[in-house]
Amino acid sequence: MDGVTIRPARSNDAEGIAAVHSASWRSTYSGIVPQSYLDDMHPAKTVERWRDAAMGKHPGAHLLVAEENGKIIGFETYGPAREPAFGYSGELYAAYFLPEAMGKGLGTEMMKTVVRDLAAQGLNDMIVWVMEANERGRRFYEKILGGAVVEGSRQSFEIGGATIREIAYGFRPLPLLK
Repeated sequence: MDGVTIRPARSNDAEGIAAVHSASWRSTYSGIVPQSYLDDMHPAKTVERWRDAAMGKHPGAHLLVAEENGKIIGFETYGPAREPAFGYSGELYAAYFLPEAMGKGLGTEMMKTVVRDLAAQGLNDMIVWVMEANERGRRFYEKILGGAVVEGSRQSFEIGGATIREIAYGFRPLPLLK
């Protein structure tokens, strides 16, 4: 993508990352997550968490940002798999983009860096959890990256009083992205 820089996050990116996180949740999960929960998502509530992530305070985790004209428009965080249950060594923890940055190939471009970094760490496969009702996200992982739903990977959690179902997509080996 012309004019977009993909780079490791810095601590001063935390406000922009938090803004993308909130905006992306409101856009992507409307109708999936209770509206009251989405309405209560304010970037100020997560700035310190993202500053810690950018400063490398989570062992093994990496945080990439996409920046355009000095503004953070997306981010992805990844590293070693958090759960060994499914036998994957790497994991994409989160991938969020401003609504206006979606559908332009940015996710695929960032995934190229994620895949290279995971492979360089000796993590030769990857898992990612996605809300089952997030059709756009699921299409990306299935069609663009060629992932398959991991057998037995369904799980549920509560958000704002609603039960949210997740499934995992697995990539074994890591996808070859050109």
